[in-house]
Amino acid sequence: MRLNSLLCAGLGVLLATQACRSPESDDKLQSTIEAALADNQGIEVDVEEGNVTLDGQIGSDSLKQLIEDKVKQAGGTDIKSIHNNIMVNLPEPEDAREKYHEIVEGAVDSTLTRDVNRVLEEFPTITAQVKDGVIIATGNIEKAKLDTLRKKLEHIKPKSIDMKGVTSR
Repeated sequence: MRLNSLLCAGLGVLLATQACRSPESDDKLQSTIEAALADNQGIEVDVEEGNVTLDGQIGSDSLKQLIEDKVKQAGGTDIKSIHNNIMVNLPEPEDAREKYHEIVEGAVDSTLTRDVNRVLEEFPTITAQVKDGVIIATGNIEKAKLDTLRKKLEHIKPKSIDMKGVTSR
């Protein structure tokens, strides 16, 4: 009976120690996270008892997720939970591309590929690859639709468009 009491008391002390984080440890965690997010201006970080809250505005869902991933990596096991309240406000495509190039270097192609695939839903005879921000299109299309295709691809603001592989009929 006495052993059970000692075990329960010890477990209670251990749990209380974990639950009652010091403000200093929260401040340290917040500083670590803010340093990891230094490239992401406009993101506010608040830490209370190991619970991280993110606020601000960003240009895409993928960038919002990337920020949350950076927070998880920076905070590690010191984080109890993350409340990602970042709002996604989609800017004009040109602004978004510039931000992607600055912040997420390699992820630009995947975002651009997604946008290209959406455009190509209207042009089933055309395929495209994206490499280093350049759209490389191939396939066969009606001459009347060629200009429309080019304009829609230009609208998503790639670095350039290579349509040498596209033939018109």
